[in-house]
Amino acid sequence: MALKITKTDDVYELQGRLCSSQAHEVRNFFISKLQIDGNLNISLCKLDDLDLSGAMMLERLKEEANKSGKMVQVFSGPNRKILGPFLMIDQTVLSAA
Repeated sequence: MALKITKTDDVYELQGRLCSSQAHEVRNFFISKLQIDGNLNISLCKLDDLDLSGAMMLERLKEEANKSGKMVQVFSGPNRKILGPFLMIDQTVLSAA
């Protein structure tokens, strides 16, 4: 399944696959949303697949937001199938929600 991003209330929900072929485009999308919304909540609850480059992109997005005084919160909820790439990087990216 292709990647789909929808916004419900204040949460951007990712569905499908987030991999290296979309990571740069998704990063640019969220950077533009950060400038508009200020802070972002990103749900990975319905994500089917995530590779290491997707996890690293989310890590960098959080770092960039913090440097500019903004916040990005990423949570997976009960979705355990996408945790592997986050375990491979050395930062805590996911929030416990």
